[in-house]
Amino acid sequence: MRKVTGVLDYVIRVVESPSAVDATQWDALLNLQVQSSPFMRHAYLAALHHSHSACTRTGWSPFFITLWDGDTLAAACALYVKSHSYGEYVFDWAWANAYQQHGLAYYPKATVAVPFTPVPGPRLLARDAQARAALIDAVLAWCETKALSSLHLLFCTEDDNAGCTQAGLMLRHTVQFHWNNATP
Repeated sequence: MRKVTGVLDYVIRVVESPSAVDATQWDALLNLQVQSSPFMRHAYLAALHHSHSACTRTGWSPFFITLWDGDTLAAACALYVKSHSYGEYVFDWAWANAYQQHGLAYYPKATVAVPFTPVPGPRLLARDAQARAALIDAVLAWCETKALSSLHLLFCTEDDNAGCTQAGLMLRHTVQFHWNNATP
């Protein structure tokens, strides 16, 4: 695993169900973020999991990567190993085609996102920038052990982008249109 200089040592736990992560601590981390989102709440992610909407059968194999400082959750993210690109609202078919043309497998890939939800918000929940850096490091190391083709963070915040930039990851710039209803 890569080491992030100057970062505390955390215990890294990867679980396949949100039920294995304390909901109160998950939501407390979410509430620390500059921008919050109801779609990253523990209850919402658990509903996707328990309803079998986001599961291996639907091409969204769930993994919740958590970093612990003793009994305290310091950072966490919902990562899905994808066997397709459906339900992401990001069209990466050209990437998949390029991989195929070069004899490479694009799937499985890792996606840190809220399934079926193109709503911007935090994806890397962390108590501070150091914990976010350690989480990114843990996610990258985990992806390497699973031999995944790539890692995608979808509809994330500027804090998430900054952490990924500091880790040397490539950012993909896209446009998302938002319409606001005018008051009659």
